[in-house]
Amino acid sequence: MAKKKKKKNPESAERNKKIALITAVVLGSAGVFVSAGMGIKAVDTRASDLINPDHPAVQINWGQDRSGHLWMPLSERTRIESKVNAALTGGKALSWHPLHNASKALAATGWVNGQPVARWNDDGAVIIDAEWRVPAAAVRMGGRDYIIDFDANVLPLDYAHDQSNQFVIYNPALPNPGTGNRWNEPEIRDALALLQELQAKNLHLQITGIDLGVNRDHGILQLLTNGDARIIWGGGPGRDRPAEMPSTVKMERLVSLYNKTGRIDAAVQIVDIRGQHILMQRHEN
Repeated sequence: MAKKKKKKNPESAERNKKIALITAVVLGSAGVFVSAGMGIKAVDTRASDLINPDHPAVQINWGQDRSGHLWMPLSERTRIESKVNAALTGGKALSWHPLHNASKALAATGWVNGQPVARWNDDGAVIIDAEWRVPAAAVRMGGRDYIIDFDANVLPLDYAHDQSNQFVIYNPALPNPGTGNRWNEPEIRDALALLQELQAKNLHLQITGIDLGVNRDHGILQLLTNGDARIIWGGGPGRDRPAEMPSTVKMERLVSLYNKTGRIDAAVQIVDIRGQHILMQRHEN
């Protein structure tokens, strides 16, 4: 006797069909969602109609330090999330249009290099990855301290004097180019390169800023210390001026002063490490 066929539940069959369709789109068409140069296919359109969130959840993968902590201020994260959410609102799910808009919105903040990558997750949420610009120093101009990264890109942060908790670069020759743009001044790049070398030698903890100099002395870098002293460094790393010792010798001198006195400024007012011999001027009594 032949077995009696079990009658299918129409609602269950339709539901399974929808699930299979969405799964196929998510697994097989990921490249379509990320690329703004490709139109979505009819099957993607059908899948987007099925989940179609008007306000998709957004996960921005923020930059982290070596300890895994988020370094960006909460106020900036909130501002960025608001801009990205606004760009996504009303977009058709699983299409590239809202991803493209969200990517542009994040790129326009001045916080990232290149174009961020946005993609749909399998639950209809949007995930965004980016190469984040990390604060390196503050450039003092007028009444404000403007934050830049190690490539001298201006970040969307500025503070009143001494409120940024950053190393301060004094006396730039060129005006602020605006958020997201590079402060294209060679002496600023010299200061950033020197700061990185000092950090690599762990000699930066007693330094509060770098003075670029003014007029004819512009480009003769001076390190400002928390002992109210100046260390005359000279030309930036790799750009030593005539009659100056190489940068490697200058760095060795700072190490020697620190090992002997516990301070890179030797607890005096001015230290000139450029020439054949170290010159010092003590604080006046």
